[in-house]
Amino acid sequence: MSVGLVALVACRNTETVAPQATVFFVLDAPFCSTKIPAEFLIDNVQVGTDTFRVRLPPDHITSRAFTTSPGQHVLRARHLNGYVWASRNVALVAGQAFPDSLPFYCS
Repeated sequence: MSVGLVALVACRNTETVAPQATVFFVLDAPFCSTKIPAEFLIDNVQVGTDTFRVRLPPDHITSRAFTTSPGQHVLRARHLNGYVWASRNVALVAGQAFPDSLPFYCS
């Protein structure tokens, strides 16, 4: 009986976590060979920074994943040297992984 009571108490303390959506930023710079520092924003809140490495070992063109709630969001990214990518309005669903493509042209 005491084992059943412990199990009941343990179950009552378990919180249900709502499924989140995930966003990651992917640099699309096919003609570059450079480092590109960037910061990432969701709903005008900075969620992270990273330095993309394009055609430089080790290649790194995808940011880490950022979790957010399901629903409407505005995704933005800025190159730390001034370039600002266009904002993207997205409707995310629970469990979705959304890649935000960041086009960049190097001359």
